[in-house]
Amino acid sequence: MTAAAIVLFHPLPATADKLDDIKARGQLVVGVTESSPPFSFRDGARGIVGYDVDLAAQVAQRLGVGLTKVTIINAERIPALRDDKVDLVATGMTRSAGRARDIDFSLAYLDSPHKVLVRRDSGLTRVAQLAGRTLALVRSASVDAELKAAVPSLRIVLVDDYQAAFQALQERRVDSFLADELLLLRFAQRSGAPQDFALLEDYVLPRTAGFGVKKNEPRLMDLVNRALLDLEASGEAAKIFDAWFAPLARPFHFAPD
Repeated sequence: MTAAAIVLFHPLPATADKLDDIKARGQLVVGVTESSPPFSFRDGARGIVGYDVDLAAQVAQRLGVGLTKVTIINAERIPALRDDKVDLVATGMTRSAGRARDIDFSLAYLDSPHKVLVRRDSGLTRVAQLAGRTLALVRSASVDAELKAAVPSLRIVLVDDYQAAFQALQERRVDSFLADELLLLRFAQRSGAPQDFALLEDYVLPRTAGFGVKKNEPRLMDLVNRALLDLEASGEAAKIFDAWFAPLARPFHFAPD
C-alpha cells in the first residue's frame, strides 16, 4: 500500500464520529515527524519511516483504508488532533498525565524508561556525579523535577534531535545524554563501540508511548487498541520492533492498560 507524505495540512471534513470520517475518505491521516528516529523520521528517498509509522500502517490496513502521512512538529501534535487535521499522532509521544488532559492515548506500544547515558571512561556511575557537568537534551524534551533537585548545578545543552545529542556525547562535547532507554541503547549499539557507553545506575523515570487520538472518539480508540493487540498476538508487533531496534531484545508486550 502506497503512503503519501505531505507537509502542509488543513482541517479534515468532520462528522460526529471520526471512524466514520476515516472510512468515508478511505484514508487514515497520521501526524508524523521528520526528526525522531527510530520512531518517525525522514530517510531520504524512502520518505518518513519508523517504528511508529509501521504500526500506524498496520492500523490503516486493518481499517481497510490507505495511509496519509502529515509532517508536524512536536508543538503541533495536540492542536492537530484537536482541530481535526490528523486522525492519529505517531511520533513516539509519551503518554503523560498532562497530555492526557487534552487528548486520549492508545495502549502503550513502547515501554522504555528515561535514563542517562554516559561514556564509560568518564567514571560517572551515579546521578550525583553530574554536578557541574553537561547533559544533552533534545529541545522538545524536559528534565524531570527530581533530576533538577538532585543536581541543581547540572548544565543543560539543548540540541535539535537525538542524533545530535548522541554525537555530542560520542565526541565528548557533553558528559551525558538523557532519553528513553531503548533509544540510548540503540545509539550505543549502532555506534560500532557499544562497550564505550553505560547507563547511570540510579536514574530511572518510567515512560510509555502510544498513539495520540482526539478526545472522546471511543470507536476509533477501540479499533486502534484492538489492532495493536492483534499485532501482538500474531507476532507482527515483535517483527516491527526488531526491524527498528535489533539486536536489542524487546522488553515489553502490547497489553491493555
